[in-house]
Amino acid sequence: MSVGIVIVTHGQTGQSLVNDAEFILGQSLGSIHCIEFNQSGNQPTGDDELKQVIAQSDHGEGVLVLADLVGASPANLVTGLLKEYRAAMVTGINLAMLIRVWNYRDTPLESLTHKAVQGGIRGIEAFHPPIE
Repeated sequence: MSVGIVIVTHGQTGQSLVNDAEFILGQSLGSIHCIEFNQSGNQPTGDDELKQVIAQSDHGEGVLVLADLVGASPANLVTGLLKEYRAAMVTGINLAMLIRVWNYRDTPLESLTHKAVQGGIRGIEAFHPPIE
């Protein structure tokens, strides 16, 4: 068994990250569910859709939800639902975080949550020309 992974982002950001991770890893990440949040669109994402996806993704080990921006609508929606499920959320998803989560999805939810944060942080580095 492994932890379920759900990505909740504005528009197609989540699916784009999954596509890139599949290219890099050379394998399908088919068990990851992506929810496109389009608050200004004709059909905004609601609690019901998110609840259904989280419930379907939990196979006994819990669910890790990766969201794009802390304080934004997708993350706020998830925050309101976390207490109803064995789930955790990490915001600020990036490609390094997603690949790390995929590679360690068989670890317990609490550990995977920590690995997601560390993977995201380790994937960020500043490069700049030397200052003269």
